[in-house]
Amino acid sequence: MNYKNIETVKRLDFDRLDTVVSERIGALKLLAQGMTDRQVNDDICRDLILPCVHALAQFIDSVEIEKENT
Repeated sequence: MNYKNIETVKRLDFDRLDTVVSERIGALKLLAQGMTDRQVNDDICRDLILPCVHALAQFIDSVEIEKENT
């Protein structure tokens, strides 16, 4: 069998990914907190912020982290 996706995931730079995602979440937070009621901001919320938050929520729901009993 060919495990192409597994090998791709093994090569990911998760430290860099963590940094990039954290930076982007911070930028979304600043953008969301600075919004006014203008129509363009509603479009940004619909097209940019809500899909990102939805994707993060799906990730959180799909990955469960349990404490290891020591």
